[in-house]
Amino acid sequence: MGVFVLCAWLLTAALGGYLATVWIRHGGLRQRAPGVTRLPLWLIGGHVAFAVAGLAAWSGYLMGDVRSLAWAACAGVLVVAAFGFTMLLRWLPSSGRHSQGSTTAERHFPFAAVAAHGMSAGATVLLVVLVVIRQM
Repeated sequence: MGVFVLCAWLLTAALGGYLATVWIRHGGLRQRAPGVTRLPLWLIGGHVAFAVAGLAAWSGYLMGDVRSLAWAACAGVLVVAAFGFTMLLRWLPSSGRHSQGSTTAERHFPFAAVAAHGMSAGATVLLVVLVVIRQM
């Protein structure tokens, strides 16, 4: 089951990497002025940093069967999910925040890619939590 979780996590990371590529390609790193973007760099960076740390902890758990690493991965994936949900809520179109002519980098995210990343992430979080709880 742990390897299946790893595969789900890697799929989620690949989809997130695609979204990051779209964001960077459309000037996401250059749009740092307040009010220009809905996705501040600290939020994106934190999401990525905790995701990588959690994935590393999960990999360590699989290689060494160290339960504390599984718990660390579980905590990390929950923080990643909170950051990701925050980004989703900030990304969703809402009246009054941005005009129709807005050219923020996140406006270029394909909805299907965001949905696939979110569904894969949700499945990954659920699987990590189930595996960790099962080993109690």
